[in-house]
Amino acid sequence: MNTYNCIIHLPPDVLEELGAHSGFFWPDFQLEPIICDAIRAYISPAPAAPAEQAATMDDGYQWKQLFLPDGTRLRASFGRTHYFAVVQGAEIRYGEQAVSPSGFANLKGSGNRNAWKTVWLRFPGSELWVLADVCRAQHKAAISRLFGANMTTSNAAPAQTPATTQALPAVQVTAKPAKSKSAPAGKRHKHGKQRSRRKHSAAARQPAS
Repeated sequence: MNTYNCIIHLPPDVLEELGAHSGFFWPDFQLEPIICDAIRAYISPAPAAPAEQAATMDDGYQWKQLFLPDGTRLRASFGRTHYFAVVQGAEIRYGEQAVSPSGFANLKGSGNRNAWKTVWLRFPGSELWVLADVCRAQHKAAISRLFGANMTTSNAAPAQTPATTQALPAVQVTAKPAKSKSAPAGKRHKHGKQRSRRKHSAAARQPAS
C-alpha cells in the first residue's frame, strides 16, 4: 500500500460539521478512516434501496392517457435547434420552469404546434427517442389488445351439450291377407254349366251318319 504525504486544506466549518456528525474532532486520528470512507462513498455511491426505487417509479407526469415516469426526457426543436425538458416528480421541468407538454412544444415558434407531433420522448433506461404520437398509438393498441382479449374470454359461448336421442316406441304393423284373384266358386260353376250346354247343342246339330 502506497502512502502519499500531502497536505489537504479543509475549511474549518467542514471539520466542525464532520466532528459533530462523527463525534471525533480534529486533530483526532480516528477521523482518518471516516474521511477515507466519505471519499469512497463519493466515488462509488451506494445504489438506491428497492423501496426508494419503487417510489421513484410511481412518480411521473400523466399526459392524458400516456404516463411519463420520473426521469423521462422531452425534446423539441425550433430552427434546427433542440431544447430539452425532464420529468421531475409530477412535473415537467424546463430549467426552473414547470411546463405542460403543449407549453413546452410552443416555448419557441408561433405557439400553435401540436405537442403530440412535435415532442420526442426518451424514457428512463432507454437510449431511443420516440415521437410522442407514436408512443400514444402504441399505448392505445396495447390497451385494445388487453381489453379485447378479456372480452373474448368473457363472451365465449358455452359448449352446447348434444341432445339425447330418445328411442321411438315400436309400432307393430299387421299385414292384411292378400285378396285371391280367382273367381268365386259360384261363378266358376255357372261358367261350367254354360260350356256343357254349348257342347250338347253342337252335338245335336250334327247330322246322323
